[in-house]
This record gives sequence, C-alpha cells and structure tokens, in this order.
Amino acid sequence: MHLHEYLARDCVAVLEAGSKTEAFEKVIGLLATHPAISDPALFADAIWQREESLSTGIGLGIGAPHVRCKSVRNPAAALAVLRQGIDYGSIDGIPVRVILMIAMPEGRHKEYLQYLATACRLFQKAAFRERLLACPNADALWTEIRSGADA
Repeated sequence: MHLHEYLARDCVAVLEAGSKTEAFEKVIGLLATHPAISDPALFADAIWQREESLSTGIGLGIGAPHVRCKSVRNPAAALAVLRQGIDYGSIDGIPVRVILMIAMPEGRHKEYLQYLATACRLFQKAAFRERLLACPNADALWTEIRSGADA
C-alpha cells in the first residue's frame, strides 16, 4: 500500500492556518468535494466528533484525523502541509505541520488500519517529513508524495 493510493491531486495542498480549527476547516473543504464523500456535512460532523473524543496528533508534527462513516463511499484522503506549525494537542506537544485526513467507509477496518500504518511508517522517517515540509506548493507536494511513496 502507498500513501498516494487514496489521495487525489485536488486533495493535496500547502496551506496557511493559524489554528487547528482553521486547518481542519480547510482540509475538510479539500476532502468534502471528493466524489467518495456522499454527504459533506455528515462527513465534517464525523471528523469533528472523532477529534473531540481524542486528539489525532500522532507526534512528530503530524496530525492524522480519520473517520469511518456512512457518508464515505470509497476510501479517500487529503494531505496538507501547513506553512507554520499549529497547536494540535498532540501526544508529544510538537506543533503540527502535516495533516493527513482519512475518510473510510464503514466496515473497512482492515484496509483502514493498513493505510494508517503505511502513513505512520513514512512519517516516522525524518527525511520524508523534511521533504514534505520543503514543498513550496501543492504541485511540488503532489510530486513528492508520488515519488517518495516508498521513501
């Protein structure tokens, strides 16, 4: 499995965001327009509810908000690099600069865990994180994700 498997070019961005709320709104906006999302409002509500139950800040400057819900037809994801780190409530307290938002249909637990594990393995590699953070725009980020999928 590769990081880019559930990403579409339109769901990859380099963003300005001053807060977790602003970052979430922007990344939800990217993913809510994906054809895999049948009900954007329900999807957004599910993402917020999941985050309110427990922060998805997994450490190393990475946020991985994720949800399995009935408004998702097929697996989809959005990836954003933030120009500046935001307070995210992460387990290690490091400001988040990379957000990978994952949308998965209900009942796809194994596939969901495999994708999350793939992402976590990549994000543990400092060189991969540094290359993502160095991307000046969405085109460069998309190229890096596609070429660095097995980094």
